[in-house]
Amino acid sequence: MVHHGSTRLQNLADFKAACEQNDVIISSFTLARKDEKLLSSIEWQRLVLDEAQNIKNPKAAQTKAILKLRAKHRLALTGTPVENRLLDLWSIFNFLNPGYLGKEAQFRKIFEIPIQKDNDRVKSATLKKLVEPLILRRLKTDQSIINDLPDKVEQKLYTNLTKEQASLYEVVVLNVEKQLQSAEGIQRKGLILSTLMKLKQICNHPAQFLQDGSEFSPLRSHKLSRLAEMVEEAVDEGESLLIFSQFTEVGEKIEKHLKHSLHCNT
Repeated sequence: MVHHGSTRLQNLADFKAACEQNDVIISSFTLARKDEKLLSSIEWQRLVLDEAQNIKNPKAAQTKAILKLRAKHRLALTGTPVENRLLDLWSIFNFLNPGYLGKEAQFRKIFEIPIQKDNDRVKSATLKKLVEPLILRRLKTDQSIINDLPDKVEQKLYTNLTKEQASLYEVVVLNVEKQLQSAEGIQRKGLILSTLMKLKQICNHPAQFLQDGSEFSPLRSHKLSRLAEMVEEAVDEGESLLIFSQFTEVGEKIEKHLKHSLHCNT
């Protein structure tokens, strides 16, 4: 049973009856907090957290709600047990086996601070020995897994610059050539790095480089034009895709463009 959406069961008696009729109940982290009383009223046989890094913050209301759920067996699935700090790992283990790694303050004093600040290898090795028996780790290189994975297909596509992009590119290059003639040392390195950043922005879209609030149109960037074509092809085939960008502002502009021009769910 999927416990989600506005039509989900919210009456305690109805929910309990439905749970008795189903083997697996699927819900979300958000509803674990919103429907805390409902979900915590049942002692579950098994509680499984997918993307368990969602409870990395022990002080978050979402984490506290999850910890109130009663279950005989607990599992946490995640590809990133430590995202920002070692306390992330403690929070997950506090869900799996409360008290196993001590209290939060103890863990910070004994493990987190010595390992993260002082690079204490002895403490690191000790922590590894403690958590290893409770972790089942799978790598893409494992023989039992590699056979199940399809071959990776990598395709590099190259696009030309539009006339506007080419003009801006040329101006920046000519300008930096003049400045480099008199620049030395750290100033020269900084100049080169800042210029590379400008050229990246121009290749993305003139609007990003100019910062003038002008139109973020595919006509001004062949890179954006080709990206839009690829997205449209994927949408027509009923597929999903991930788009990565080095620049947050570009990601936001791409999102608006796709929603407006292709009516995509982003």
